[in-house]
Amino acid sequence: GLSLWGGEEDAGGMLTPDVGGMQNMIDAFLDFAKGEGEGQPGAVDPIVLARTLVEDAQRVGQPGRLARTKGEGEVMLRPVGMRRALSNLISNGIRYGSNAEVSVTLTDKSLRFRVEDDGPGIPKDRRADAQRPFTRLDEARNQDKGGGVGLGLAIATDIARGHGGVLRLGQSERLGGLRADIVIAR
Repeated sequence: GLSLWGGEEDAGGMLTPDVGGMQNMIDAFLDFAKGEGEGQPGAVDPIVLARTLVEDAQRVGQPGRLARTKGEGEVMLRPVGMRRALSNLISNGIRYGSNAEVSVTLTDKSLRFRVEDDGPGIPKDRRADAQRPFTRLDEARNQDKGGGVGLGLAIATDIARGHGGVLRLGQSERLGGLRADIVIAR
């Protein structure tokens, strides 16, 4: 039978844990734990950052695109952390939908990165849960699209907070799926 760890019982009834699965979860947790301190803050052009991430996704055959940008200039960000947060949101969009669109809005007062997808979205009453570590909503999302240990949105939430900002989840009016906004005051 199956053990608590997802492993199989051998002939003697001993439990053999699924070491690969456990290692993935441990690695993901360690990445999560160190996530907020990633990189020193520096002046970053958020539009260039978003464009680079979309091009990275396209290079590996993922259907992401930079939809709209507004404003221009540089913002003090931790580039390693923010890249990680945005690439998590883009990967989520592609995993649960057929494509992800990224837009950037920069004003005198704030920076907003928006990632939208055309997947099933997350019901309003589950959005707070979705931002907690190790929470997977696969019954609400799309189980056959593969793994993850439920850290993508938690990491993005943490990195947004580390920048004095927030991650807000909603429904995409444009695409019908999830809308994830990282909003940071300038």
